Amino acid sequence: MFNNICLTRFMTDNEEKNCGWVIKAPFTTNCEAVKFPKSFDSMQQYMRTLSRKYFGHIPYLMIQPCMYNRKEYKVVALNNVPTYIASIASGRGKKSAGGVNQQFGDTDSLLEFAGKAIGTFRLNAPFAITDGLFRVDVFQDVTGKMVVNEFESLDANYSALTHLQMATHSFLIKYWENKITELLIR
Repeated sequence: MFNNICLTRFMTDNEEKNCGWVIKAPFTTNCEAVKFPKSFDSMQQYMRTLSRKYFGHIPYLMIQPCMYNRKEYKVVALNNVPTYIASIASGRGKKSAGGVNQQFGDTDSLLEFAGKAIGTFRLNAPFAITDGLFRVDVFQDVTGKMVVNEFESLDANYSALTHLQMATHSFLIKYWENKITELLIR
């Protein structure tokens, strides 16, 4: 866990001022293991509580700044190529605690941004598994710039329009058949 000095600097350097933070446990998104502290004291309290509650069951807790614009796009990439936007998370234009939910970008700009993000990720993490199903979750910061919220791999949710789900399902079947065949031939 961060020491207090490091955590304090982390909190005050957040460019999304007054939007608070989100503390999440992995594999538990949108459930009881998600907390939204607004202050350093409440962050410490939530970290202690969640750490005690989930000790031995989860490997870590994540701290992320909350964005002013809470709209999030989930871009699916197949074989490192951003292919479609699987879903758009959050409400439709309603004011939320400390922010808004406003659409941004268009399909082409979101796919292009996700492609650049994957390229940068692959340069900096060359052994990460990105060649199958990979997802880039995209937010917009207060300056209007797109930012990556997270990368998801292997079991990334890809629900979208039916024909895109089927295309992804078919891709995954063929992908894993090829991977298993490669391993058996070696």
